[in-house]
Amino acid sequence: MTDHGSRAKFDRPGEFSQRFLEREILASAGMGIAADRAQLHLGRAVSFLEQGMLREALVAANSAAYLDDAVRPEALLVARMCILRELAGGPGG
Repeated sequence: MTDHGSRAKFDRPGEFSQRFLEREILASAGMGIAADRAQLHLGRAVSFLEQGMLREALVAANSAAYLDDAVRPEALLVARMCILRELAGGPGG
């Protein structure tokens, strides 16, 4: 079976979904669609942190850590910075 507009050929039913799921499983290795979304959330978290929007930064960092293990250390660092800023008395420090 050939997809329209594609050169990919899938002989068995469910072969496309199997390949798609295998690609998603690679997210824990820093590849795949989930990894791209995690990078987006991490970037948003850093942006929110710079703007002093601590709650939003914490939510975005949590989402990034959940989506991809490869960005978890950076996401945890952003979360720690949010907590430290909150303990220090607010967004301005």
